[in-house]
Amino acid sequence: MKLLFSLHHKLHSWQQKKWSRILFSILLFAIISALLIPTLLASYKIHGLRSELYSVLTGPDQRIVAEEIEETGFVELSGVSYGDVRLVGFRILDENDIVIDPSGVTSIILQKEFPQKVPLWLLQDPMFTWGIGAISMFFLGFAIWTGLLLPLLYTATIATIGWLIFSWAEAPLGATAIIGMCILAFSYSVIITLLKLLFRSPRQVPALARGVLLEATRTRLSIAFVTLLLIFLPLVPLMLDPESPLRHRVQTFLSRSLGTTFTIAAFLTVFLGCATIAFEIRDRQIWQILTKPVSKMGYLFGKWLGVVSLNFAILTVAGISVFFYLQYLRTESVATGLQGDLDRLAVEEEILTARAEALPVFETLTNEQISARVDELIDADPDLRDEKEIQLRLRKKLRNDVQEQFLAQQRSIPPKRGGQAFSQTYRFTGLSHAKKLGSPLAFKYRFHIGQSDEHETYSAGLIYNEDPATSHIVTYIPTMTHVTMIPANLINDNGEISISVYNLYDPPPENRGRGAMSFDKGGVEIRYRVGDFESNFFRTMLVLWIKLAFLAALALAASTFLSFPVACMITLTVFATGTIAPYLSSSLQAYVPPPTEAVDWGNIAHIIQWGFENFIRWIASAMVYLLEGFGAQRPTDDLVDGMLVSWGSVFKGFVTIGIAWTFLALGIGTLILRKRQLAIYSGSG
Repeated sequence: MKLLFSLHHKLHSWQQKKWSRILFSILLFAIISALLIPTLLASYKIHGLRSELYSVLTGPDQRIVAEEIEETGFVELSGVSYGDVRLVGFRILDENDIVIDPSGVTSIILQKEFPQKVPLWLLQDPMFTWGIGAISMFFLGFAIWTGLLLPLLYTATIATIGWLIFSWAEAPLGATAIIGMCILAFSYSVIITLLKLLFRSPRQVPALARGVLLEATRTRLSIAFVTLLLIFLPLVPLMLDPESPLRHRVQTFLSRSLGTTFTIAAFLTVFLGCATIAFEIRDRQIWQILTKPVSKMGYLFGKWLGVVSLNFAILTVAGISVFFYLQYLRTESVATGLQGDLDRLAVEEEILTARAEALPVFETLTNEQISARVDELIDADPDLRDEKEIQLRLRKKLRNDVQEQFLAQQRSIPPKRGGQAFSQTYRFTGLSHAKKLGSPLAFKYRFHIGQSDEHETYSAGLIYNEDPATSHIVTYIPTMTHVTMIPANLINDNGEISISVYNLYDPPPENRGRGAMSFDKGGVEIRYRVGDFESNFFRTMLVLWIKLAFLAALALAASTFLSFPVACMITLTVFATGTIAPYLSSSLQAYVPPPTEAVDWGNIAHIIQWGFENFIRWIASAMVYLLEGFGAQRPTDDLVDGMLVSWGSVFKGFVTIGIAWTFLALGIGTLILRKRQLAIYSGSG
């Protein structure tokens, strides 16, 4: 053991020497350049071929090229043939002789052009490859020149030994996991060191923030949470079902990794935020700080800045881990051959993207029409006709019911009658951006029919823009979500497309008139691409960071007047309430205590029950009103579903949660600190 300690001290002193840092910097630059240059050349080649092929598939000769691909499986570019015999007979033209999905066809044709020795995810974009090289150079160079060369060597040694052991045991996923743990641990150390250098200032606020970071790296509670996260993230890929479709694997990985990261970071934020002030007050250390020229607000802001910086380090490490493994996962496939390529293409089009949704435009009744129908309903019921008091209470409900019934009629399509199929036409607007991009539209639908037996299959007909040439039949299972891809060229110049849905079910004579096909509110929609996954992922991490910033401010404010366990309990309660607030809001719509007129004021038990129910509703309504905005920001759900996390939602969360709520909590904590005599030394302890 003494020999190991002696060797460690010699290596530590050796890494501090300037010549050793220069030597390793040169060696690092040579290694990264040797790996990066061939990868960049291959990436630029693939990018050029992709651009050239895409231009051909969208140009005036696209029909000729597409027919050549369907007949031979190959296409010729600059005298060189590209493609695969598996593409023979693969239909890529629509009814109007337009290539349905040029980008998808391009990816499939160039699949064999990717070098075998280079990971496919490194060749997606030359700028991405440059980014990988720059980040690697910065991280490793920063480690060499800030005294982290020895931890780098230790980490590399542990990763190499672990990889050899798991490879010998024929457990490649275990080898990947141990390497991932080492990389994440070292990356976390580098980012924490960088933050400490940034806060290396004699000013009060940066000094307090740096103190919180030092506290986070030394206390067992913080180390336990960080270690748990660094171990868990590389193990998530081991939990994926290797037999499930690639789409499900990608969604499961995103959901579990980001959800667990946010949960662990939230608990760490609460415990560290409550501990850093509550323990200083308990141990009578705070007077040493507040007797110096540090304002109460500066004290709280410095603590908050430290916790937020720690969250930045955690989310950065987790984000890098999730993002890079996702680049590897997106190139994998469960199926073999062409089906595997189509599976990967579906992931690119439906999940690893940023899509917006368009709902059909329904007709609505005017106020006069609703009032007339409500009057008809009341006049037709003798029990309501003469009860004015009951009418006043029911009119609002009846108005909503009449409007909902009218909308439900538009969502229902009768079955065949006399061999004739009936239909409803739905118009979607606001698709100009989708037409400009040219990416195919995803028409999602979930129908109900009859008993909605999931073991039965039914057929429906689709016609676009009332053009019979675009008609085709789809098969669906009731209550199951299905997707049909629609070429973007069917969108008209006004950015609109109409879809006529035909119910092709012909009921038997004994069930004549039954078998209407319907869908719930939101049961049909069009999703279309409006951005890329990378920027969507970045915005998601920003929103998570903003939510953690508010949680840190809340924990610090609670610890100014509560003990550590009570402050943690209060903060976690608010966090849980804010998270479930949207669900609580939906429940409140169905939880309606009886009105005052229905209370039997002579029955004490009835009065107590009525008062309790109204009190519960009041408390729940107040919680929803105050915290629904926190739970409404759920960027991970949108990211997993391939939906756009817009800059508008990020800005809204920043203004409301990141500024208004956060500084309100810090302001309350400041007022409490000003009322407490914490800067007076008690003379004991």
